[in-house]
Amino acid sequence: MSVARRWLWLALILIGAGYFGPWVAHKDAGLIQSADDLAEFVKFMPVVRSGELAIIRELFFIPIWITAIGLAWQAGRLKSARLRWAVLTLSGLLVFTPMPKYPELLTTYRSPEFAATFWITIMAALVAVGGLIWGRRLPDRVEASLWIVLGIAAASIAPLHFVKLQPEIAKLYHASVNVGWGVYAVVAGGVGTAGIGVWMLIATIKQRPRST
Repeated sequence: MSVARRWLWLALILIGAGYFGPWVAHKDAGLIQSADDLAEFVKFMPVVRSGELAIIRELFFIPIWITAIGLAWQAGRLKSARLRWAVLTLSGLLVFTPMPKYPELLTTYRSPEFAATFWITIMAALVAVGGLIWGRRLPDRVEASLWIVLGIAAASIAPLHFVKLQPEIAKLYHASVNVGWGVYAVVAGGVGTAGIGVWMLIATIKQRPRST
């Protein structure tokens, strides 16, 4: 189980790095878009503003929320207090990444534009804190199942939303859109997280005493 949790660090790093990495690759630096950029960019796309293409911008934030939650859960199992606080600080910074800057931040909770981002961020932060405090008390099977859910969510939701958006970006760019390594990193990290969860689940099943 400890070996599996070590591999989780790599999977979470891949998801987090992929979020900030390029999702839209382009030779011109100004046209490169990360998941964080896309969440802002879609607000100004005519096809999205008109409602012709249903895009939920908050879905692009899912990889970073999952990274923050996963890091907090992992931090709860660290023995070194310094390392634990370092990871928790990073988790806290990442979970609030989607929040708008000052002064919009002051009215985010009631803003039609940012309210959903605000409340989902708060929920993600609470889940992270809950995992930090009570994660070690969870049955191994429950923990493994949660990692599977997080991994599948990271590997599918935002990347599939990007696939839906990709043709419209190509129209705006007047050129085909190359998928950046950020998408692949998020998918790889998510698949890895889910796979590790399956590995942990199988290990718990094997450890169960057989009835005679």
